[in-house]
Amino acid sequence: MKESPFGIKSILMVVLALIILLPVNISAQSPFYFAFKPGMYMPRSSDLNGFDNGFNGEFAFGLQFTPNIAAEFGLGFFYTGGEKTVGRGTSVSPVHYDLDVWPFTLTLKGIFPYQKWEFFGLAGGGIYSVSAPYNVNGYYHYPYPYYYNDYDYIWGGYLGGGIHYNVTQRFFLGVEGKYLWTEQANFSSINGFKLDGVITNAVIGFRF
Repeated sequence: MKESPFGIKSILMVVLALIILLPVNISAQSPFYFAFKPGMYMPRSSDLNGFDNGFNGEFAFGLQFTPNIAAEFGLGFFYTGGEKTVGRGTSVSPVHYDLDVWPFTLTLKGIFPYQKWEFFGLAGGGIYSVSAPYNVNGYYHYPYPYYYNDYDYIWGGYLGGGIHYNVTQRFFLGVEGKYLWTEQANFSSINGFKLDGVITNAVIGFRF
């Protein structure tokens, strides 16, 4: 696994520093919230040419320090699938990969509130656990199909924005989008994949 790019490490260090230094603003609206974010992952990396758009889902635990600053810890899952050709010597074979990705992330949000609306930009990153199960037919002189599962852990970072609408003091709805950049996930069978792509989500949130 490659060393994390300087840019991704820098984003995470800034986010952590701001979380430690910012005071929590106690008001009538609870600063703590939970959100479920169903949506879509759309690969944009050249390593994933021909791979499908896939489901994305996230759970986020958030803390809104002030009306203008919040941070979220997230656990998610997204999926994509597609074919790559692999081979050794004169033996080549198409391989269908199903990439299952589990992100563990930290996000910082800058918020502009207007009446019941909240417009925000976001930046963050984290660790991405990548599982790559695949089926091979006749690869390297094997006369029968076989199944294998590769995996790796990589760093990723993202930038994006969105809108929330506060239906009540405790319940809010919204949409958000972000662009993801990652390290390359390295596998034993072929060259690895960068998971760069666009992620769009609906947001269903509850303050408590």
